[in-house]
Amino acid sequence: MNLQNVIERSFETVAQRYDWRDSALYALGLGMGSDPLDEDELPYVFEGREQHVVPSQCMVLGWPAFWHADPDAGIDWVNILHGEERFVLHQPLPLNADIRATHRVRAVVDKGVGRGALIYFDTEISDARSGEALASLQATQFLRGDGGCGSHGAAPPAVPALRDGAVPSATVEYRTTPQAALLYRLVSRDYMPIHADPVVARRAGFERPISHGLNTMGLACRAILKHFSAARPERLRSMFVRFAQPALPGDTLRIELFDEGDTLRFRALAVERNVIVLDRGECQVGDR
Repeated sequence: MNLQNVIERSFETVAQRYDWRDSALYALGLGMGSDPLDEDELPYVFEGREQHVVPSQCMVLGWPAFWHADPDAGIDWVNILHGEERFVLHQPLPLNADIRATHRVRAVVDKGVGRGALIYFDTEISDARSGEALASLQATQFLRGDGGCGSHGAAPPAVPALRDGAVPSATVEYRTTPQAALLYRLVSRDYMPIHADPVVARRAGFERPISHGLNTMGLACRAILKHFSAARPERLRSMFVRFAQPALPGDTLRIELFDEGDTLRFRALAVERNVIVLDRGECQVGDR
């Protein structure tokens, strides 16, 4: 990686319009509506009632162009994985909006030759008409092929692991479909080919295309809404997660939720493979 190019890179403001249909499609991309009699999830996928917005939809708004593939950045982009993600909602996400998104590289942490590097990437989303802040996003991108590039800036504080022996307050399982990543890439506009093209997936060291980390995180958001705020998505104010291992389309994902009072912790397991895919999850749910 060309460290100087990356830390000095400027990003154009991204303008985007979305409407009720985009919000419903995002919810469908998380598998909502799979039970046609589920009265909790119907408002997210059907406009015939008071339609809700899944709070994690903020993570798919205002994406910049895939700058990592720019030769000037010198990044081994095939070997990028999503490491962590955090979002903070400053107000409930509207059903329809014109938004503006600004982006910056916060920090680069070099883990050493052969160990990769981390890019900490910030996004601020605002309402294009009022200028009011909607959401702040922080992504950690794991560049497995770019160790030895040098560091810049300071990483945010680490989120602690779940305590040993923690017992879930609630557990839910979702069986994902084999085409889940192909659907999610369209509703999210995340067109990274590792989620669709077997050739690229194999180049990255995987036997098959992998699921989007943000899709798996969205499934955790779905479980949190179901068990802690079914009819009031506006109560979900923030989420963080570490992507421990990639999920695969077709996995059954077990979401484990741990109620710790003001903070809700969570993790996710790919059941058939007995692999933790989400770890160190935390979420703030409360009245505004």
